[in-house]
Amino acid sequence: MYEIDFQSVFDSLQPVLPATWNKVVFYAGYTAGSYSMKYYVDLGNGQFVDCFNLPGANKGQIVKAFLSINRALSSNRKSLNGNNVWTVFTMIVDAHGNMKTEFDYTDMSENTIAYEKAWKKKYL
Repeated sequence: MYEIDFQSVFDSLQPVLPATWNKVVFYAGYTAGSYSMKYYVDLGNGQFVDCFNLPGANKGQIVKAFLSINRALSSNRKSLNGNNVWTVFTMIVDAHGNMKTEFDYTDMSENTIAYEKAWKKKYL
């Protein structure tokens, strides 16, 4: 089984984070033939800001970071089989360096929008 290097995932995100932040919550969701990624940043006020709405956000750099992260995550998913293949990867990192990761195995292909709303409610 191919293991995920969580530090390399964060290292790909770090260049597209603001200079000062309190917490980042990263989402990667996979369905048959596609994936979506996003991250949300708490700038210190307890309110999360979508990565594309951050002050000074460079969409090209964000997409480049997501492509790099996808290479690491899809390698892991390809090494799994059957019920062991996760569909959602969540990583939470705070400014003190504490990291938490979670995997979800829910088939969200029928209602991705509802799943993402529930995910936001849980993590943000």
